[in-house]
Amino acid sequence: MKKVTFVAALLCASPALAIEWNNPFVGICAGEYQVVGTIGAGAGELQVNKDRDGFAYASVGLTPTVGVWQTELRYSYFDDGGVSSDLYGLNFKVDFSLDCDIQCLYWMAGWTYGEFDVDTIDIDNNQVTLLVEEDGNDDFWHAGVGYRYRWTRNFDTSVEYMYNDVGDVVDFDLGHLRSLTLNFSYRFFGPQ
Repeated sequence: MKKVTFVAALLCASPALAIEWNNPFVGICAGEYQVVGTIGAGAGELQVNKDRDGFAYASVGLTPTVGVWQTELRYSYFDDGGVSSDLYGLNFKVDFSLDCDIQCLYWMAGWTYGEFDVDTIDIDNNQVTLLVEEDGNDDFWHAGVGYRYRWTRNFDTSVEYMYNDVGDVVDFDLGHLRSLTLNFSYRFFGPQ
């Protein structure tokens, strides 16, 4: 009888928990979650060419109203004259502290798919330039840290350092892509 009672309680408890599960779409409408739009610009450097140039990114993310973490879909663009890349990724940001409100340090990590147009590669400390003229793609992990300052309830700025472990594309090891960006974010659908 104890086993039957245990199984019945387990079966009844699972649907009850499923009803209480927090659906993000319902949470957005109820003000429990916010949609975060971000644009950023800065400098990036691909290890193989050692040439700093423009780096830009945009993302759409989801975060609880209280902050603490954020999940985002991001797009980044980098071009150093020899290699250009379109990067699409899934990124997770987590605050170092659970009680930061105005200013906060956070870490981030995720996975990126990159499409690369490799025209030239500099080798031997920019002494020799190889003409490649090939396209390729790769997927790789990325990680970074950031500092966020919240100006209002819905608007903040941040500075982020990101390390992308690119690796081999078009038979060449491109190494890593590092970036430092200044970002502007706006939170939509939050509590008013």
